[in-house]
Amino acid sequence: MNIYRLDGIEGAPGFKLYNLSKGPGIDSRPSRSPDDSFVVFQSDRNGNIELYKTDNTGSVQTRLTTTTSNNINAMVGPNNNTVIFQSDRNGNWDIFSLNIATGVVRQLTSDSHDDVNPFWSPDLNWIVFQSNRSGSWNVYLLNTSTGNEYQVTSFTNDAIQPTWSPNGHQLAFLGNQKGQWGLYVMDVDGKNMTQITAPGDVNTGNGVWSPEGNRIAYQSQRNGNLDIFTYDLKTKKEYRLTNYPGLDSGPTWDCGGANVSFTTTMVGNPDIYSSPWQGGGVGYMTNDKATDKWSEWSPSKEDASQGY
Repeated sequence: MNIYRLDGIEGAPGFKLYNLSKGPGIDSRPSRSPDDSFVVFQSDRNGNIELYKTDNTGSVQTRLTTTTSNNINAMVGPNNNTVIFQSDRNGNWDIFSLNIATGVVRQLTSDSHDDVNPFWSPDLNWIVFQSNRSGSWNVYLLNTSTGNEYQVTSFTNDAIQPTWSPNGHQLAFLGNQKGQWGLYVMDVDGKNMTQITAPGDVNTGNGVWSPEGNRIAYQSQRNGNLDIFTYDLKTKKEYRLTNYPGLDSGPTWDCGGANVSFTTTMVGNPDIYSSPWQGGGVGYMTNDKATDKWSEWSPSKEDASQGY
């Protein structure tokens, strides 16, 4: 499995396809730098899972971590130089940062429980992550300058996969209430928590913010079918983008916030399709017989591989 960059629509005049990772193993979870000059990804090409960096054409690759443990789930920071990731080098999952220019690695969390899924705030001062230190998974904040940590949620049935809105105002996460995963949004201080998906919706996942931070896209199962939805936080209106048999999952916004791409099996093997963010005409972006999935459009990190 390799990571590709697609310019245009596959098969259309002038399209270009670049193999960025070119590895012999499983290369996944890319995170694009905010300036679009490089991508950080994880790979098991040398046994355990390590982090690597590639330029935006795949011409120059650099190994960023060299350990006997697993280093995964990286995200490039807003300064284009600092990467946060999780590692099990201490026997449990902790969160670390890596300065790409100097190679210096800094341990950010040191709890004996598991701290995972770190996500940058729009500046370098904070990250949000999930930890099971309370007995269930909950959302925490970490001040990267002081090292102070703050518990934000207190779910007994798990709150996972937190993400920080690009405008810095809110956090989104998945909460498990009564055995059903729902999408929640709250202020960064934990106040004004709102469930976006209805209580009867199940298997909700992969919530991703629009570039300006006022809208969110996600996958949710309705009447046994997994589809893509968007939600406008200003108007409090939900839009359904897909309604096809099979799995539609892993949405991501384009850089202008006008369209959402996603993985779909509507024609058999997984391909990447896109739709206007309020729904409408759906068109393919990839149409190869191989498996194409887990797109990442706006600079952030790819979380869709936790889905389908």
